[in-house]
Amino acid sequence: MSLKSRFLILGSIITLIAISAIQAYLIYNTYELKKKTFAMDARNSIAKVYSTQEVDSLFWIYRNDFLEQLGLYEDSKITKPEVIKNLESKTNEVNKAFLKVYEEGIKENDIEFKVKIKISVTDIILLDSLSAVNDVFLDSEKDSAIFILGNNFSNEDAILINKGTWQKELENSKSFKDLHFKTQVYMNLVDWESFVVKELTSLLIISILLFVFVIGLLSYSINNLIKQKRLAEIKTDFINNITHELKTPLSTLAITTKTLTNKYAEGQTEIAKETIQVIDRQNKRLQNLIDQVVNNSIGYDEIDLSLKEFKIAPFLEKIISDYKITLKKEIVITSDFENLEQKIIADKFYLGTAILNLLSNAVKYEGTIINVTYKYNEKTKQHIISVTDNGIGISKKNQKIIFEKFFRVSEKDTHNYKGLGLGLYYSSQIVKAHKGAIEVESKEKEGSTFSIIIPK
Repeated sequence: MSLKSRFLILGSIITLIAISAIQAYLIYNTYELKKKTFAMDARNSIAKVYSTQEVDSLFWIYRNDFLEQLGLYEDSKITKPEVIKNLESKTNEVNKAFLKVYEEGIKENDIEFKVKIKISVTDIILLDSLSAVNDVFLDSEKDSAIFILGNNFSNEDAILINKGTWQKELENSKSFKDLHFKTQVYMNLVDWESFVVKELTSLLIISILLFVFVIGLLSYSINNLIKQKRLAEIKTDFINNITHELKTPLSTLAITTKTLTNKYAEGQTEIAKETIQVIDRQNKRLQNLIDQVVNNSIGYDEIDLSLKEFKIAPFLEKIISDYKITLKKEIVITSDFENLEQKIIADKFYLGTAILNLLSNAVKYEGTIINVTYKYNEKTKQHIISVTDNGIGISKKNQKIIFEKFFRVSEKDTHNYKGLGLGLYYSSQIVKAHKGAIEVESKEKEGSTFSIIIPK
């Protein structure tokens, strides 16, 4: 793959990651905005309920009771811990009425999720006439807050919405001048996350679908780019290769034609005879090249089979013996057939062509020891014809595309072996026409095994 294509793919992936990050950021921002909107709506609803006359009356019950407790404390009739205990006890009396008023008020504001409220006392401080601290019942820096109204939930799950101080001038008190009664109001949004997600469901679905679509589109584009580039390389290689193959017979024909038309060849019967024989051979060579391109380019559905039943072992032996004649002495072909009487239903011509292509490839790619085997698998009811060689082997990457049209095994982008890249493609089409399959097992520098599998 060229550097330009790699940069294009890398740029596309980086762009996709950037778009995904932006989309995720926008969804997160929308989520946070919805969260703040819910909190604001809840806060406004609480404020409306909190400012009603009913709630204010309940607070005054609480306050008046505390003032009575304070008077008893000043007269030494009860202790400070008893004042705090009575303050907490008043919660049980007032809180039921408060929760009823609060829940009815929240319901009127049409809040879709449940909002809990918690009111706590954090500081109770008594001042003297000089505004100096005279007595402390509750100090937020030392003591825990006292829950008085609402729902007693953890502050960790809550949002602080208000801090208030009830200041009361104690006119009838001899010891104290002013009372500072500090409170905090918290709210807790119950299951608000599910409501936010519900609101964002359509946005999330659309975002996910768009993300999947963009990934699919990018994947398709990159895959298509790689295929187109490989196809362009294959076509260029095929054109260069067929041009090279045609060059020799055409050059020879040109020379022989000049020889025939040369004045020195006039009346020379022997020269004319030899020249015509050369022209005839080169013409056949050209015709064979053209036939190879035309015939080997057809698909399996275009192959018209003439099926016959015959014994497979003698058939294979004849193919091997005929092919051996054309080989050099250093190339050895052996055979191993499990069942000599087994019959097969196939087209002799086409099946023979497929096997010869495998043998030719084994020799072409430096195979010197070739073994042809046959066995019949009773369990799967399949005929298996295998051609094993000790040649250069095929890489795992190339094994996936070895049966594609015009493909040829190359070394570092250089084709060292002649051919049009149609032999294995044609063999696979022949096997497919027999409703079978062709498989390859190979290791680089160790050799390959091609297996033709034809069902009974």
